[in-house]
Amino acid sequence: MPKIIAALMEVVVLICAMWFLVFLSTLLHELGHAVGYMLATGDRHWHIRVGWGKRLLHTKVLTVHLMVFDGLFTPAQKAFGTRAKLVAMLSGGPAASLLLVLGLLLLKFRGISLDSEIFADGIMEFFWNYAFFLNLFILLTSVSPIHYFHGAIRGMESDGLQIIHAMKKARD
Repeated sequence: MPKIIAALMEVVVLICAMWFLVFLSTLLHELGHAVGYMLATGDRHWHIRVGWGKRLLHTKVLTVHLMVFDGLFTPAQKAFGTRAKLVAMLSGGPAASLLLVLGLLLLKFRGISLDSEIFADGIMEFFWNYAFFLNLFILLTSVSPIHYFHGAIRGMESDGLQIIHAMKKARD
């Protein structure tokens, strides 16, 4: 019986760690939008929502839900004045995701050992791969000109599609 309990505990810890990586990656992407927004407008009033479903945390600037597989940055100002400011805000999220992907690649190829004697069975390698491909997925889906297909953001335009629309309006 103790082996079953130990195995179940390992599975629970693994699921919690994977949930935290999804949460952190989504939050950092949305914080990229916040940085772009603050640099473009100087306004520090905004809100980030991560996930959908049961609400776990709610503050002035952040709401976290149980299902952390999407996020939404909501600026206080809806009118940006110029298309450049809008594009700066929209580009912040993909830029943050790109930095995460490049940072993870740098860790991998600069000879930093992802496995150590503390962690058995290549768990660090697993989490590096999970974080890398998760952030690559977030980057690719955010820059692709699509409508989102999941979660609370279903039907909304991706960052890439919004940037394309902003650039087209700038030419009109």
